Amino acid sequence: MRVIVLGSGSSGNAVYVESGTTGVLVDVGLSAKQTALRMTEAGLDPARLTAIVVTHEHSDHIKGVRVMSKTSSVPVFISDVTKAECRFAGDGEGMRWGEAISSSEPFGIGPLDFHPFTIPHDCIDTFAFTVESEGVKVGIVTDLGYITRLVAERLRGCDLVVIESNHDRDMLKVGPYPWPLKQRIASNTGHLSNDETARWIREEFDGRARCLVLAHLSRQCNHPELARLSAIQALESRGSLFYPDAKNRVKIAHQDRPTEWFEF
Repeated sequence: MRVIVLGSGSSGNAVYVESGTTGVLVDVGLSAKQTALRMTEAGLDPARLTAIVVTHEHSDHIKGVRVMSKTSSVPVFISDVTKAECRFAGDGEGMRWGEAISSSEPFGIGPLDFHPFTIPHDCIDTFAFTVESEGVKVGIVTDLGYITRLVAERLRGCDLVVIESNHDRDMLKVGPYPWPLKQRIASNTGHLSNDETARWIREEFDGRARCLVLAHLSRQCNHPELARLSAIQALESRGSLFYPDAKNRVKIAHQDRPTEWFEF
C-alpha cells in the first residue's frame, strides 16, 4: 500500500491511495488537467485510475471530479445528499457512479477497505476516512472544526495520518479575511488550528503512525514551519516514546506540489 498527497489547501485537495493494481483518488479538488499532470509526475498513469471517492461538496474537493470521471472512465463514490448538493455540470452526464456511500457503512474498492465517519464541518454530509489493505491502515482527516472523540478513536492504529493543520490562531485574528470568514474558520464546523492538531498529538495520538502529514494549510493564516514546529513540539512533549525522531515524523502537504510517496 502506498499514498501520495497530490495537493492540499484552499486551491484544491487530492490524495491518491494505491494497493496492488487498484488506485483511488480521495477528492479531486484540483482541475482534472492538473490532477493528471501531478499523477504523471509521480509516475502514475491517470488512465489506470480505479475510482474517485468524494468527502464533501466544497469546490476545493470536487472541482475536477466530473472531468476526471469522464476522461478516465472511473466511478465516483459519493453520498446521495452530497451528490445532490454538488450539482455537477450537465447533471453529471457522462459520469460513472459507484455505490452510494454513508458514514455508517464501510465499502471496498478492490483490496482497499474504506471506513467513512462523520466529521464536524459546514457541509451537508462531510466524511473522513480510514483506508485499510493487507494490515496497513491510513487515516485521511481534513476539513473539520475540532477533533471529536470519534475522530480520535478512528485514528488509533493508523500507520499514516493525513490530518489538517489549517491555521495559526493569531495569524487568523490579524489576517486579511473578513470577520465572518474568520469566524467560520475558527468555529467548531470550520477548520483545525495548529493548536487543536497539537492537542490531539499530545493527548490522544497513540504513536503508531510512522508519519503525520499536516494538510490543508492556509496560505494567508499559517506558515508551514509554524505548523510543523507546533506538531513537533507536541510530539516531543510526549517524551522518549517519540523523541528523538519527532522531526522526521512530521511532514507537510503543500498546495502547489505533491508530497513524497509514503509506502508500506
